[in-house]
Amino acid sequence: MTFEAAVAQALGSDALRKGLRAMRAADSTHVSALRPRELLGSANVDQALAEVMPNAARWDYLVGRSRGGHHQAHWIEIHPAGSDTNIGEVKRKLAWLTDWLRGNPLAAYPRDIVWVASGKSAFNVRAPAVRALAARGCRFVGGHLQL
Repeated sequence: MTFEAAVAQALGSDALRKGLRAMRAADSTHVSALRPRELLGSANVDQALAEVMPNAARWDYLVGRSRGGHHQAHWIEIHPAGSDTNIGEVKRKLAWLTDWLRGNPLAAYPRDIVWVASGKSAFNVRAPAVRALAARGCRFVGGHLQL
């Protein structure tokens, strides 16, 4: 199944946008692409699933990238990083994403799960709580992610 078809099946036929265009304006400053031609597109996961899963702790974005003929799914959460409370919120969102991907066609793609700080960060990647989150498969990159 193509990446485009997997996104359509999981999130709806109109979810995939060219490049990083699925990102909200406020969030788009936190992500950039070194090689934009590698991007397969992006989807606003939170928005696509808001109606069917209104109370879920939904992840924010999916960005597909093709590198060396291999496709990869980048799962990006733009979220405050000002307190330990924020780490708990990201943990809940990560648990939701992990559960949602079970049996999902997007689970077939190698994944990179990333938390990007939406503002100033109160901690760094060496903080014990952030390292615990990394052990669960989610890396914290600070205020900007370059794909």
